[in-house]
Amino acid sequence: MAAQESEFADAFDWAVVRLATYFPASASQARLLFGSVSLLTRDRPRPLSSKGPDRYTLGNGKRGVVIFRRTVLRAQDAIAWYRNAGERGITTPVSSDSSEVEEKIDDISLSSTSFEDDPQWPSLGVPLGTDQFLNSGSPGDPAPFRGSAAPRVHRRFGDSTGFEAVTSDNSAIRFLKRRLHLDLLDYSEYLGGLALAVPDPILRSVNHFLIPAQDVGGTERIVYRLTSRPGQSFDDLKLTVLEHRSNLLSRFQTVDVPADGLVTIESVLPFDQTGYVISHPVQGIIAYQEPVRFIRSISVSYSVMDSTGTSLSSGSPKGVGKERDNAIRKVVKAEQRRIGRAAAKRYKQTWFDGGEGAQAISFLKGQLVRARLSVMIADPYFGADEIYQFLQAVPDTQVEFTILTSRLAFEGENDQFVDALPEGVQSKAEKPAVTAKEMERLKSFEHSLAALHKRVLKSVAALVLDEETPPLHDRFLVIDNEVLFLGNSLNTLGVRASLILSVPDYEPILIKLRSMISLALSFEVYASRRRATSVFSLGED
Repeated sequence: MAAQESEFADAFDWAVVRLATYFPASASQARLLFGSVSLLTRDRPRPLSSKGPDRYTLGNGKRGVVIFRRTVLRAQDAIAWYRNAGERGITTPVSSDSSEVEEKIDDISLSSTSFEDDPQWPSLGVPLGTDQFLNSGSPGDPAPFRGSAAPRVHRRFGDSTGFEAVTSDNSAIRFLKRRLHLDLLDYSEYLGGLALAVPDPILRSVNHFLIPAQDVGGTERIVYRLTSRPGQSFDDLKLTVLEHRSNLLSRFQTVDVPADGLVTIESVLPFDQTGYVISHPVQGIIAYQEPVRFIRSISVSYSVMDSTGTSLSSGSPKGVGKERDNAIRKVVKAEQRRIGRAAAKRYKQTWFDGGEGAQAISFLKGQLVRARLSVMIADPYFGADEIYQFLQAVPDTQVEFTILTSRLAFEGENDQFVDALPEGVQSKAEKPAVTAKEMERLKSFEHSLAALHKRVLKSVAALVLDEETPPLHDRFLVIDNEVLFLGNSLNTLGVRASLILSVPDYEPILIKLRSMISLALSFEVYASRRRATSVFSLGED
């Protein structure tokens, strides 16, 4: 072990290795699914390894099995195992305590693989955007497995392909999340990889609070109170104070941490957003807090209710603290408006008033011209009128075009049955299910579909959901992999007020739509079945 690496590991005695492997049904050797090494600070007792492995069978064994094992090693042995894994081979770890060794599952060879280190070893990275002591695991956290006390990580990204049998099984994902503290469906980059979580061996906590000015024009103070772990000191620790003011980095001040762990920073101007970085010459950055604002005022109200939920008394809102009213507040409000407008632009939030049909068609043309592979319209009321409206926006392009509609586009709920009934149909209960209006709709749709076919399109497919209550309600326009939500059907877009919005998380929507497509009938089959029950076909015999 290199000198720098040895100094780094000397601060820890024990480590926990959490290892998940995947054994495909047709394979002769298991694969690394994901493994994490968590170093333990010296104020924590040595935990026990798990007794035997935990197993999860995929598809009754037809798709393989997932195996999990928690093993406790000495810190330096765990780091050596983490670093030695690679193309030359990887084996399951062996506990440092011989009484915990499981011969059938420990020191077993796994399929060899290669890794890409991030960052370069032996450097460690500090995740940004979260409070290292409180908020690990938020959506922006790049390493949720590290826990609240392990601010630094190293990662080895491996081959993430070939795990579809695992990621498509929600129960398997939950099984692994409870044991790995990681959702491999959300964090798919970690499939086939390893990670090292390194806690701060010196600090137990950092408190960061504001002391407001006592008089008008007085100074404010920011206080940092550091608490060390047992047996540790603040020798060689440095604290860098960060302050943002109106989106400007206005303070970057580094001070030595005194023996009592208290650092006070004063300012004539009120503090805006403050944070910190704490570093050590050997351990590197051991704590980081992104600049955040302090809560300076809150509004409190109360209500007293009896056991039935009836309000007995209530108080009007009362303010606690003093709300700021200065240039910074103006900057914050303006910034929030800009952020909202930028998000609206990014997600193509577009409102069309009644009478803006031409603008709506122009918008659709601008979207459709970007299509490279496919276009899909999903609308339970998409009929001939919608195809005619759509024809005005469709450019000449070699793409696959799919229409997903439903029986509601053709079978009017309030249609009157035809007056001329064929001979043999005596009562109202025996009236045929297809109306004259529906026959017209089917014929009109066929003509409009033929006109769409004449466009320079790679293919055109129309599908119909024929359930009594179709599963589709809203309208969607899918261009390649982008999903646009449509507030109205195309024939009323820009005729009545409506909204168009690009869906941020499109993948689950595409999965649902494709599932509906797999259950739908082709329009030709649907139309044939409906005509078979029409008054015209009943009277032909």
